[in-house]
Amino acid sequence: MQMPDTRLIYGVTAQGLFLHALGRRLSANARVALREAGMDLDQDLLPAYDLGTWMRCLDIALRDLWPDLPREEAWRRMGHTLVEGITSTMLGRLTMTAARALGPQLAVSQFNRAFRNSDNFVELRPKELGPGRWELWISDIVGRPHYYQGILEKSLELTGARGFQVSVLRQEPPACVFLMQWPEK
Repeated sequence: MQMPDTRLIYGVTAQGLFLHALGRRLSANARVALREAGMDLDQDLLPAYDLGTWMRCLDIALRDLWPDLPREEAWRRMGHTLVEGITSTMLGRLTMTAARALGPQLAVSQFNRAFRNSDNFVELRPKELGPGRWELWISDIVGRPHYYQGILEKSLELTGARGFQVSVLRQEPPACVFLMQWPEK
């Protein structure tokens, strides 16, 4: 017998993305598909969603909002949109205010703490390579490196980093190592 997947995405993450960032942008058909997939945007959202439901809902939104984009770019934009949505929640605003005050160099060292508010399974290990240059290991990217690339890009932007680049160094399924760099002032 197969054990159920216990990986959960917390409701605050779903609220940030689907209610704050995407709510009015989603078509009526997408809203119906989301309801059928397990996320009813016309009701109070659940405290958490299993990873399978979350991924189905992301796919529905992705196809609805960016049907003509290459899949990798659509996932990158979804990552950006997730961060925009989360930072529109009270907890997200507080987190980003603190990150902006710390600046990108110190904020990156705290990314694991911020990500722990989103789910119960992703762990991050930042490793400083030098000023404005970090390696970031993420334990489980659910096979979506471009989604996480977008999350990291938007997060860096909101910390005040300019001229940054985020790239995949290597994939170690289910983990991935990203390189984040930006010119130091």
